[in-house]
Amino acid sequence: MRQFENDYVICELDESVPVLKHRWKKVPQGKIFRDNLLKIQQYYLGLAKTYDKLAWLADTQLLGEVDEETEKWFSEVWDDLLFNEAKVKFHAVILGEDLFAEYPMEKFKMDAEKKFNQLGVQLGVFSDEEEAYDWLRTR
Repeated sequence: MRQFENDYVICELDESVPVLKHRWKKVPQGKIFRDNLLKIQQYYLGLAKTYDKLAWLADTQLLGEVDEETEKWFSEVWDDLLFNEAKVKFHAVILGEDLFAEYPMEKFKMDAEKKFNQLGVQLGVFSDEEEAYDWLRTR
């Protein structure tokens, strides 16, 4: 069920898991990227009231590299908004083949696992949607 779409991202709810998933369509500038993530988080907050244990799935295969400011924002702002404020417990990321784009996502995963371990946060990194869904269904 489509929640919203723009030039950069498609955000959908899959009630069967349930999971709020988004797929980047092309590389956004840093501010556009951050603004879209904040918008997705607002959808998540609303949907989490209806769907118990709502998961988060980010398909970043076409995202490309994030700028240095966004990398810093991930660790200083975003992970707190995602795991403390939105209370996301299950977070899956689909990575592309670009090693430079992969590094910030892997770093985000490792940092978040350490920082939010006491909250029971589980993060997974995958190469395709089927693999990510298999993991989410077992949570």
